Amino acid sequence: MATKTILVKLKKPTKKKHKQFIYEQKEFSNCVNDCVERIQNGEKISSKDVPFNLKSSIKNEAIRRAKKAVSDYRKGRATTIPIFKKSLGVKINNQNWNSIEKNGRWYIAFTSNMGKKALPVVETKDVQTFFPFLTQKKKGFRGTMELLRKGKHWYVAIPIQISSELDFEKKHKRIFENMKRQKSTSIGVDLGLGHIAVVSEPFSGKRQFFSGKEVGYMRRHFCSLRRSLGKAKALRVIKRIGKKEREWMKDYNRKLAKDIVDFALQFDNPIIKMEALDDIRKTCRSMKRADKTIHSWSFYQLKQFIKEKAAKHNIPVVDINPYQTSQFCGCCGHAEKNNRYGDKFRCVKCGYTCHADLNASNNIARSTSLAG
Repeated sequence: MATKTILVKLKKPTKKKHKQFIYEQKEFSNCVNDCVERIQNGEKISSKDVPFNLKSSIKNEAIRRAKKAVSDYRKGRATTIPIFKKSLGVKINNQNWNSIEKNGRWYIAFTSNMGKKALPVVETKDVQTFFPFLTQKKKGFRGTMELLRKGKHWYVAIPIQISSELDFEKKHKRIFENMKRQKSTSIGVDLGLGHIAVVSEPFSGKRQFFSGKEVGYMRRHFCSLRRSLGKAKALRVIKRIGKKEREWMKDYNRKLAKDIVDFALQFDNPIIKMEALDDIRKTCRSMKRADKTIHSWSFYQLKQFIKEKAAKHNIPVVDINPYQTSQFCGCCGHAEKNNRYGDKFRCVKCGYTCHADLNASNNIARSTSLAG
């Protein structure tokens, strides 16, 4: 599954609703800032402990946002903890909003302090395409929505789970085929286990390594928990642990995808190239036992997040034929299995040496062979 976020404009709300939404935005941002301070002080808080005039479900979203801000700071993903502004978008979980069709028109219904209200939207192609799948009965397609304001206008940012990206792929394959007629910068992304990702632009020599140690540690941690809980036959707790692990991986993948796209944005007209994923699982099976702890890591999910974030900046992402990308010498062009040993690359013909994953990333960036 892939995620597509659409921005839908609300038809001009009444003055009363406009005033109420501004008030809730302010309450939400104040709530997040208050929760950040309390979490830093070691408090464990729930919605009943939060003294703000918001629905409990929205308080819970504020707590999640605050926890993420503190976590990012503590893990070094952010240099400071931000002070959230009054214009912060209000998060509304998937159980508290849905689309409604009335007399051939589409509305968005969501929970606020005024109760659950249905507001008409400006109908676009996205609305016509996706709103039939966002009704009350089809919760599986909905994610956490965000209520936003731009000046006097109100919008909702809606994430949608979609199963097909055929049009997306066709569009970016056309871009790739026309790349020779344009001055584009190729960015290679090699996915693996020792390093989750290695990103490079071979002509400038810029590169970035993303270690797999944190992922490996968390996988082993959750695996150990499940083993001990299994002996105690705590089946419900095991289920919760599995959900927690998936959420952790999803959050990690989103952050990693952002870092990869940020790397690409350093260059003019970037195009991101990645190997087709068919052979990654086989590679995992050939790894040492210690490395198999991250065999189930969701490479596919990471790739979808990269595509999603790259699309926001109009950066095409294309699949490259993975044949011999890890064995090909970037210096003389000789390809042989013996060129690579573990994380070391040394060409048996010309003696060129390089980190094996960096060499593969550079080869992916230079490749013009699309995956079939």
